[in-house]
Amino acid sequence: MIVSYQPGDSVLHRLNPMAKLSVVVAYCVVVFLLASIKMELACLLAILAIARAIGTRQVSAMMVSRFALTLFVMIILLQVIFTRTGTELVSIPLYVAHLVVTDDGLLIGVMSALRFLTVILISALFIVSTDPVALVYSLMRAGIPYRYGFMVILMMRFASVFALEVKTVCNAQKMRGLQIDEAGVKGLLRSIRYTIVPLIVSALSRVDGLVVSMEGRAFGYGKTRTFIVQDRYSWFDKALILSSAMAILLTLAGAAVGLYPLIQTMPWMRPI
Repeated sequence: MIVSYQPGDSVLHRLNPMAKLSVVVAYCVVVFLLASIKMELACLLAILAIARAIGTRQVSAMMVSRFALTLFVMIILLQVIFTRTGTELVSIPLYVAHLVVTDDGLLIGVMSALRFLTVILISALFIVSTDPVALVYSLMRAGIPYRYGFMVILMMRFASVFALEVKTVCNAQKMRGLQIDEAGVKGLLRSIRYTIVPLIVSALSRVDGLVVSMEGRAFGYGKTRTFIVQDRYSWFDKALILSSAMAILLTLAGAAVGLYPLIQTMPWMRPI
């Protein structure tokens, strides 16, 4: 499932991209620090509630998508297979060994699956509500060199162009009678042979034109650049950035006084 930016006028859409990015980073850090299934589940439900409040369906659809469900099951299975600590619950005989399922394995598996699913969903929520161009400009105004920011913008712009180019090349080769959609290794090699080369030639020609245009405009001459739209931070944006930093500190402080365990206290993180 492809998640993309959806224009809107919700509170989340109107926030500064840097404020939303700071919240995402703090949220992911806190989620990976915690070692409680209840708190991980609460973080996951909070994301779904925000997605429902702004009216987006992409995040909710990703929750029940085949990718999310497969990832959830695979993480649990891997933890169950490789975790040997804890009380044995089930012993399944196999051809070469016994698969021992322990309570620690199930606990760590469910917790890890919830953790990764939470990170994926909050990242999807960030993508849905944030204009990528505005995000890059905010990063450049925050101190990232504008050459790197411009490279990211070009990547985003050329992604759709190259997708259209792939479709055009495939249709042109089919009109010439070439079978480039056959199944198997032979069909894959034929598809690569008759589509990659035209795409590379087309991409190089576009890059040459872009380089000449950038040199003609003296791109990269100055160390800094100007912006038409000024990056504004409301009091709410500043509060979110400050709250994000405080959330990490409070999580560590709460674990220090014994309110809840951190991930370092899990059996598989203990020193031997």
